[in-house]
Amino acid sequence: MGVFDELLNALDVDAAIVTDAADMTYLSGYDNADCVIAVICAGAFYFTDARYTEEATKVVGEKLNVCDGNLSDALKTLVQSGTKSLAFDSRIDYSSYKLIEACAAENDIALKACNGIAASMRKVKSGAEIAAIERAQEITDAAFDEILPLIREGITEYELAAKLEYAILSKGAKLAFDSIVAFGENGSSPHAHRSDRRLKKGDFVTMDFGAKWQGYCSDMTRTVAFGQIGDMQRNAYRCVLAANVEGVAAVKAGVSCKETDGKIRTLLARNGLDKYFIHSLGHGVGIDIHEAPNLSPRSDETLQIGNVVTIEPGVYIEGMFGIRIEDMVVVQDGGCIDLSKSDKNLIIL
Repeated sequence: MGVFDELLNALDVDAAIVTDAADMTYLSGYDNADCVIAVICAGAFYFTDARYTEEATKVVGEKLNVCDGNLSDALKTLVQSGTKSLAFDSRIDYSSYKLIEACAAENDIALKACNGIAASMRKVKSGAEIAAIERAQEITDAAFDEILPLIREGITEYELAAKLEYAILSKGAKLAFDSIVAFGENGSSPHAHRSDRRLKKGDFVTMDFGAKWQGYCSDMTRTVAFGQIGDMQRNAYRCVLAANVEGVAAVKAGVSCKETDGKIRTLLARNGLDKYFIHSLGHGVGIDIHEAPNLSPRSDETLQIGNVVTIEPGVYIEGMFGIRIEDMVVVQDGGCIDLSKSDKNLIIL
């Protein structure tokens, strides 16, 4: 069974309109947001404009019919094929939804709204997908090694982030997301925006960054100390590191995402730090930097062989510092493979 037949069977419809950029990359292997994919029982059609048709034909021409067109053209193809049930992504923009709705009403087509057309298929990664993620992580590890000697007193968060991102880009990768670089008290915000805050002795430096290789992301966080730090900071780091190690050890196929998250919160609670852990333990990684499954207190999911997820416990004390240690692992039967090779023991520069 081909991927497009699998998609229609999973959705229980005879046609689908794919508009999400990550879903289109997954189904086509071509990273181009300016397109629409129409899937019918007889095949799949890739609609894009003339700026991309030549390149798209070279990349996806063997498995999709590349056409010069847009959503309206895709809907015409579905109507001509006799579509009676159509799945679409509920996150679509309003104007596009109105086009789909009008077409369905005019042609007696039943609509099925989905929160991600290919979301369930994308959870479990193939060997080729894992290889791309692993290469992205290798680049991320190399960038970390390169950046450590460049961390110096007086550098700003902006400057360090630029150097970190250059280290990724210079290796032929794209950025998986805008890197987070936070010094000292700024680290107490897990997704801090970089600033002109200058590095000084006694600061923690939190860096959350990743590469994108052949359309697939990596995600890693390391926190290092610049100069000597106090006992409170050392103890907090020790606890977060223990939580990371325990979290990685807990990952295996068949375990509950919610229970894994809870296990790490219980560990932090023994040292009175659970109240400072203000986000979920981890998330899936793939074409998007945040994918299913989620290791959170609200998750009802179970880890499966081939999931790629992060384990990223953190402690964030407002006005003082933040610590996060994040690894990315591949779920296996009986355990996992940790793709993140960068040292996570406390580094004092």
